[in-house]
Amino acid sequence: MLHLDSSPELRNGKKVVTVELEDGATFGRLLMGLESNFGSALSKELYDPVKQRTAELVLAMINGTLSQNLDGTDTVLQHGDNIIFVPLATGG
Repeated sequence: MLHLDSSPELRNGKKVVTVELEDGATFGRLLMGLESNFGSALSKELYDPVKQRTAELVLAMINGTLSQNLDGTDTVLQHGDNIIFVPLATGG
């Protein structure tokens, strides 16, 4: 069981969304599964399937550490992990 915290669209009005994944699942597997769980429009905002990583303007934190400071999409997730997607703002 993983806890996701992100934009209101992902949470669908909930404070935290809980996702079930198989044992040994990676962060990459979670990203690839976003479309089936939350729809293609939202998954494309969070995940770049061509580069197989989070989208350009999104940071992902796993238990308080940026995913790229861990093993990126190869990070093995554990029961109870907290994952936060943080959209970046741009412009002037």
